[in-house]
Amino acid sequence: MNACPTHGALLGGFVLGSLEPAEMEEMRRHVPGCPYCAPDARALGRLPELLDTIEPADVPPPSLSPAVEEAVLDRFARERGRQRRARRHRLRVTLPRAAALAAVCAAAIALALVWLGGDEGDSRAYASAELAPMGSGSKAAGTAWADDVAAGTRVRLRAWGLPKRNRGVYELWCIREDGRWVSGGTFRTGSDGRAEAVLTAGVRPGDYHEMVVTRHMGGEHGPALLRGRLRY
Repeated sequence: MNACPTHGALLGGFVLGSLEPAEMEEMRRHVPGCPYCAPDARALGRLPELLDTIEPADVPPPSLSPAVEEAVLDRFARERGRQRRARRHRLRVTLPRAAALAAVCAAAIALALVWLGGDEGDSRAYASAELAPMGSGSKAAGTAWADDVAAGTRVRLRAWGLPKRNRGVYELWCIREDGRWVSGGTFRTGSDGRAEAVLTAGVRPGDYHEMVVTRHMGGEHGPALLRGRLRY
């Protein structure tokens, strides 16, 4: 799968129906005409159905500890975009149902890894960067892998510890040797400050040696929150 450079970070939440109403409406208008999102949405579209089609009889009653059951419920609530308080009132699942949900979550995670193009050992990456926080007191960090693609460079980004400000929207930049900042697109964090995204920047191997993450400023780049030098 190829992630949309403008709306790719919203596609998972759109398929699961967990976005804000305005974002859902924006994606409904965007997806049908997008060459990236339309096929990806079709490929991921059956995931929500699995939650409705799996019957308790399909899974033998497991022996789960209360801690494991709670972890499964928390994972399901996050994927559906529900808050903890709503989860306690709305989700009433039996142990077999909880096991079925765990299987679906595992499948979704595996599919997400394929969507992101593999792990850090992927031989397609021509460079990587460890992104360190700028400024004292920050616990944010991240890792980026750069792949050569027809449009320039595809960046597979994982970040954590980012504050959920400005609605959790951030932007990745590649800094060229001549000092020019080239945007790789925007991405969003989850409620836990973590993010996984696939972005595309118009740069080639050797054109740049640094990656920077800033808050999204609408075309202008603000102060760096994360910065890292590429290892080719």
